[in-house]
Amino acid sequence: MNRIAYTLKRWPIIAALTIGLCFLTQTVAKWFGIDLPDQQNVEVVRRMLVHAFDSARYFWASAFLVAQVLVIMPALEEFIFRWLIFKLPCRFGSRFALIFAIVSSALFAAAHYLAQPWPDAAFLALFFFGLAQCWLYRKTERLWCSMLNHAMFNLTNLILLFLIPQ
Repeated sequence: MNRIAYTLKRWPIIAALTIGLCFLTQTVAKWFGIDLPDQQNVEVVRRMLVHAFDSARYFWASAFLVAQVLVIMPALEEFIFRWLIFKLPCRFGSRFALIFAIVSSALFAAAHYLAQPWPDAAFLALFFFGLAQCWLYRKTERLWCSMLNHAMFNLTNLILLFLIPQ
C-alpha cells in the first residue's frame, strides 16, 4: 500500500486524535483551575459568519475569512513550521528529529500565543498540536497531510463557534 492510500485510510483516526488532544488539554487545564478563554476575535468571527448573507461586504469578508482559516493559514503555517523548521533540518541529521520537532512546535505555539493574550495552558495545547503535526508529517512524509489535518482542526473550531454557547 503506498503512503497516500495509507494516509487517506487512517486520516479520520489521526484527525479525531488531534481534536481529542485539544479537548484533553482543555480538560486538564480546568483540573488546574485554568479557564482557556476564546480568542478575543471569536465573537467578531461569529458575528461575521452569521451575517455573511446580509450584505456583499459581509459575504466577501466571510469568504476571505473561511479561505484564510481553512486554506491559506494551514498551508502557510505547515510549510513554515513543518517543512522549513522541522523537515528541512532533518535531512542533515534525522537523529535530531525530536529536537527539530520540539523547536518547530515551540515556535508554532509561540507564534499563536503571542498573537493573543492567552493563559500558559494555551501555549501547551498549541505546542502539543505542533508535535502531533510533526509526527504526522514524519509518518506520511507528505506536507499536504499535515495541511489537511490543520485545516480540519480549524474547521472543527469554526463549527464549534456555533455549537458552544457564548
